[in-house]
Amino acid sequence: FRQVPTFGQDTIRWFHKNVSELKRLVARDFEDILQCSIPVFVGLLPDPHNMQVLHLLFVL
Repeated sequence: FRQVPTFGQDTIRWFHKNVSELKRLVARDFEDILQCSIPVFVGLLPDPHNMQVLHLLFVL
């Protein structure tokens, strides 16, 4: 997630070093993680599963 660039100054902020260790997520942090998760998950799984995961992330 750290390698995904920010979107403007106020839209998405830099992530902490390890997103999985975040404990007290506020709504904007959760929203930013969901918005940046699609480029992170592209090509991670084999094709039939990859498309389902990407579609699910897009819908969320």
